[in-house]
Amino acid sequence: MVTLGDYLIVSGMLFAIGFAGVMLRRNLIIILMSLELMLNAANLSLVAFSRFRV
Repeated sequence: MVTLGDYLIVSGMLFAIGFAGVMLRRNLIIILMSLELMLNAANLSLVAFSRFRV
């Protein structure tokens, strides 16, 4: 069974990848895609907290 910690680990990795993309790239489209990845990571953590009612 997937636990809350597993969701948070995946969310943290997605956020870190997105943050690295924002900081290291100069192409506007790549920066916007990385920003969207960061927002999706935040959404994933919110849904995980809602699912486990923490």
